[in-house]
Amino acid sequence: MRILSVNVGHSREIVIKGRSTQTGFDKTPTEGRVPVHLLGLQDDVRVEPRKMGLENHAVYAYPHEHYAHWQQLLAREPFPMGQFGENLTVSGLLEETVRIGDVFRFGSAVLQVAQPRIPCAKLNERMGFRFSPQFQASRKVGYYLRVLQEGDVAAGDAIQLLERDPNSPSMEEFVRISQYEYWDARGLRGLLHARDLMPAWQEMIEAKLARTISATGGWHGLREFCVVRRDEEGPDTVSLTLHCARGQGLPIFKGGQYLTVVLGAHTAQQHRRYYALTSRPDDTWAYRICVRRHAPKQEDHAAGLLSSHLLQLEVGQAIMCGAPSGQMVLPAAGADSGRLPVLLSQGIGIAPMLGLLHELKARQAPQAYMFHQPSGADPQLLMQEIESMVKAHPGFHLVRLAATDANTQEPSPTIDAQLLGSQLSLAQADFYIVGPRSFVESTRAELLAAGVSAAALTTQDFG
Repeated sequence: MRILSVNVGHSREIVIKGRSTQTGFDKTPTEGRVPVHLLGLQDDVRVEPRKMGLENHAVYAYPHEHYAHWQQLLAREPFPMGQFGENLTVSGLLEETVRIGDVFRFGSAVLQVAQPRIPCAKLNERMGFRFSPQFQASRKVGYYLRVLQEGDVAAGDAIQLLERDPNSPSMEEFVRISQYEYWDARGLRGLLHARDLMPAWQEMIEAKLARTISATGGWHGLREFCVVRRDEEGPDTVSLTLHCARGQGLPIFKGGQYLTVVLGAHTAQQHRRYYALTSRPDDTWAYRICVRRHAPKQEDHAAGLLSSHLLQLEVGQAIMCGAPSGQMVLPAAGADSGRLPVLLSQGIGIAPMLGLLHELKARQAPQAYMFHQPSGADPQLLMQEIESMVKAHPGFHLVRLAATDANTQEPSPTIDAQLLGSQLSLAQADFYIVGPRSFVESTRAELLAAGVSAAALTTQDFG
């Protein structure tokens, strides 16, 4: 562990979003020994932070090992020392090993790790583009140190660990959990045990913990999932089974809900799309989603990008997801007394229907109907699962219309009010309609024209 460069800077004026502000971000290497005072390096100018206190930002250290990562990722020329605004460019002190509260001897000064660096717009100005989200998400952020004993430092000085609490979180853990994985109540509690945790951080973490504990049916922010199984459902359609990448249990969701999948999480180019959950809602260890390839369209660019990415995922790879959501759900238990649930789907619309059937089974619903209209390459494995579930439940009924034969001139069979009315009382049913927009709109209009109340119709289309 060694200091590679000691860098100091002078205040200058910059313009961010049309507003003038002062910064001491630009640091350049200095020769010889530099005195370290309680509030920072001699001759180093910084704008005083508003909230955390200057003593907790006295010295900023950044691992030189990250330079190669950013140079390669950004296709830049080798960066000069001090590129990231650090006072000390160091080696051998990565965020995965450095812990909050660690005490080190740098040269003749004794410094304590106080907090991570949370980047702001000044870093964007330095790098020339919106770099801060990418920098923070990497957790290669460096750390601020408070001065416990004044001294001096110079390039080439050794760094010596003096004290460490092995139960204090690493810098990587602290940034990951406090900024991204704050759904993790256990992890947040661990952060609160950080050695010499600053009061401002304690308040923020306690607030996130309280919000997480009070959350029901999901989580806040994004969560990393790992693909543990991949099932080919047909041409350009796949089911992915997901586990929490941190090995923790998952919240129970509602049958019919969707999982929000995010591509480019924590970057300026983020895309989101919703995929139906097809696993049992009460399975707290695995979520399963069904993905079909979408042709890239200008009006829905995210669909093409996300589907292409997900279809290429293999077992062991990861994706980022938001909590389950969506209104294609059954009424609260007890509120549906006497109403017959009727599920109407076309094509991949069977995906959310499977979640609804799982929930109806768990509720011990006495009766339910599902009508399905094929649409080319339906998810075969999901349909087999639906058929098995219906066969095992005497009160469940499945009506599959015949697939259209492209070689005949016969009109395509469709789900309509006449077909539904021949098998059940329309007035006593609640309808859940999922499929392409044209199918959803025409089926809804057909049922309204037959006298079904709009309150009895729940719809979800996928364009």
